[in-house]
Amino acid sequence: MKNLVILYNPYYQSDVIEQHLKVLINKETVAFGKIRSKIKAVEHEFLDELNAIYDSTNSSNPLQLFLTDYSNLFVAKVTKVTYEDMSEIAPNYYKDKELEVEQWYVIKDIRELVRNDFESVKNHYLLNFTTPNFRDHTYAIYGNSYVYPLIVDMKQYSDKSPRSLSGFPMPLLPFRMMSCKS
Repeated sequence: MKNLVILYNPYYQSDVIEQHLKVLINKETVAFGKIRSKIKAVEHEFLDELNAIYDSTNSSNPLQLFLTDYSNLFVAKVTKVTYEDMSEIAPNYYKDKELEVEQWYVIKDIRELVRNDFESVKNHYLLNFTTPNFRDHTYAIYGNSYVYPLIVDMKQYSDKSPRSLSGFPMPLLPFRMMSCKS
């Protein structure tokens, strides 16, 4: 199973995940749009690898998409990635704010891993990611040159490793839908 990370910006919408969850509950699927950055004009260096991942993603070979703003961390079960407009199964704020979406991730389920705890996201989850396109280094919050979505792998730890106590056994599938907090 492939894993991607997207760093989302709550500036665009303060209740990003909650908005997606409402659509997911009502329609049993939701599209998450990767918004084109207005300030980062860098082309994605690993687009061919991403497109290969996107092409192989389907309901029998889902993708795990980790969504974070560094204070919160969610993981989504993605069954399709497309450049076609999927706004009909997305929250209205994409259209209302005329956001430019690079690609859409069709989500069938989502799980909350951490809410409002930067230290936990940083120390217990992101430290368990390695970046295969950046010499397999551990995910770095500071001083990185990442362009998102970022391809990540999971570190493997033995049961005796203290890091295995972080509650991050993989894979995370099958998912259980989180409840909508209005």
